[in-house]
Amino acid sequence: MTQIIALQPNHLLVSGDLDFSGVLLVRSSGEALIRQAPEEVVIDFSGVERAGSAAVSLMMCWLRTACQEKRQIRFTQLPELLKKIITVSGLTENLFIDQC
Repeated sequence: MTQIIALQPNHLLVSGDLDFSGVLLVRSSGEALIRQAPEEVVIDFSGVERAGSAAVSLMMCWLRTACQEKRQIRFTQLPELLKKIITVSGLTENLFIDQC
């Protein structure tokens, strides 16, 4: 099952499959958690099993929410395929990817 949970107020963990249907499951709840978070939010993708281009769209939605709420956002522990999609799309700097 795809889900997003708050490990701490500023540390969110995404798990499951981020295909089209998975993205629909977590978009709204992720936006709500971002709105409740303090100044900086870290979204950890270490629990994601599969991710495609729909995940990039999700990340852009969450980035937009963070900007509207004046929050810093950082994405960490992305699956390799998702990193490649982001790189090919030229979005690495836009999405504040932690390369570690």
